[in-house]
Amino acid sequence: MKTFTTASVVAFAAILGLSTMPSSASGDSDRTIHSHWEFSLENALRDRGVATARVEEWGSLIRAFVQNPDGSTSMQFFDPDTLQQVSR
Repeated sequence: MKTFTTASVVAFAAILGLSTMPSSASGDSDRTIHSHWEFSLENALRDRGVATARVEEWGSLIRAFVQNPDGSTSMQFFDPDTLQQVSR
């Protein structure tokens, strides 16, 4: 009978597509919103000058919770294809 080493077990898990990391290690940053990775979407909006605290899918739009200069938070809505702000 053959013995399995840790390396062979890890390699086998990798072949099967199993993660050796705990599932909580990935966090929520791997979620998608209208086919955009949440992290990438937040960065794209920040690159456009929108200081996002959080983004989420809101019907056919993207809703962003935006940090205002006075420290308060407001909601803004964006088109998921163009990332242009829309009035709601």
